[in-house]
Amino acid sequence: MMLDSIDKQLILLMGQNARQSSETLAKQLNLSAATVRRRVNRLIKNDLLRIVGIADPAEFGFSLGVVINLDVEQNKSESVMEWLINRTEVKWAATTTGRFDIIVVAGFRSTEHLSDFLTKELTSLEGIRDTETLISLDVRKGRYTSLL
Repeated sequence: MMLDSIDKQLILLMGQNARQSSETLAKQLNLSAATVRRRVNRLIKNDLLRIVGIADPAEFGFSLGVVINLDVEQNKSESVMEWLINRTEVKWAATTTGRFDIIVVAGFRSTEHLSDFLTKELTSLEGIRDTETLISLDVRKGRYTSLL
């Protein structure tokens, strides 16, 4: 399914505030509220839009944000990725090109929590050749995230 310009505008408006009513969105788009509802439902049904609650992780005890870069043996990349995406600490994970094979954005309760994750759990995985961990000091954009 292709997105048209109205779908894109609708998604951008909802990205600013997904709690806007269909009527409010309709006025901004010069559409009827029923049309907005139909479009939103179609976007959700086709997995092009997902409405979720996001929060400041620090308010839930995950005050330490990090980026973990992983150099992984090619034949172990999928199993490492599966393990990572099932961890509550991991908020975003992607396979990449370049020096590292997988990059992860994660949140931890403390440096001790991070240390345990890196030294006791991550190192127990087969196929990890090297890691590089970057601690976020001052997040100015993208602070809010899903807690799952």
